[in-house]
Amino acid sequence: MSRFREHAFDWIAWLLFASIPVVIFWQSATSLAEQGAATGGPLDNAAFYPRVIAVLMSAAVLLHGLRLLLGRVQHRTALEAAPGTRLALSLSVLFVAYLILMPYVGFHLATPILLVIMMRALGVRILQSILGSAVLWLVTSYTFEGLLNVVLPVGMLNISIFS
Repeated sequence: MSRFREHAFDWIAWLLFASIPVVIFWQSATSLAEQGAATGGPLDNAAFYPRVIAVLMSAAVLLHGLRLLLGRVQHRTALEAAPGTRLALSLSVLFVAYLILMPYVGFHLATPILLVIMMRALGVRILQSILGSAVLWLVTSYTFEGLLNVVLPVGMLNISIFS
């Protein structure tokens, strides 16, 4: 029991990383062909790459879990707030809210707002954060919509720029 208490932060981080492959497998288990959203061709194969990453990540998570169980982790990570912990937690909460709201708000409205808020929180000046957010948003939009032909969440206003 003391090993769990000594490495509490490591176990919390381990649980967070262990949840990622679970979410990937859960999300990629949906059949787009059965839902009538695809023919079963390229879109069906689109889940292959995330599954490969999830398998590799699962192996790494299992390996690290075994290291924690066997006491092979030499340096315990203190469960104490360090400078920047509050900022990291608040930006993580903001990012989760972004992911939850994006289907309703749409990628093209939510992303620039998120980027400006994150850059401001990280200390970037207002003009640079607005310009940087616009560049990042447009490059990302063009890459996914224009080049890769990925349908980004359009939201209630059905905004799509490059497709």
